[in-house]
Amino acid sequence: MPMSSFLFDSNALVYWVYPDSPYHEEVSCLLHHVLADRGAVYALASSLNEIYYALHRHYMSEEDARASIREIAEVFDLVDLTGTLVYSALDSNEPDYEDGLIRAAAEALQVDAIVSYDKKAFKGSYIPRKTAAEVLARQSLGAPDE
Repeated sequence: MPMSSFLFDSNALVYWVYPDSPYHEEVSCLLHHVLADRGAVYALASSLNEIYYALHRHYMSEEDARASIREIAEVFDLVDLTGTLVYSALDSNEPDYEDGLIRAAAEALQVDAIVSYDKKAFKGSYIPRKTAAEVLARQSLGAPDE
């Protein structure tokens, strides 16, 4: 896999840190391959609030949710919000503001793809939306063993 870079949507991050999620293995496999190749993985710092809330409310204890946020912060390059990203998100045609922020950051960073499982988002972006499995298949890495 050539050195590449990806911005992970909130849903992909939740799938990674929550082992019982349906896409945990494929997201983990993609991360392994990208990081082994010294590629870059990004996450919006502002997404961590949403992720923490979802994890703690639906899946795990407060302590475990904090540990999951710490794991994301340690593995991913966190992208801070700027005024430029906020205005780009507000002016975008994304279905919601969070998607607009992710798209604006992905376009500013010029990543290879946005890793997301939201089929309605990012259709207007010139950065493609891909699931982890789609990236793995395109790179001929295959999905992890079940």
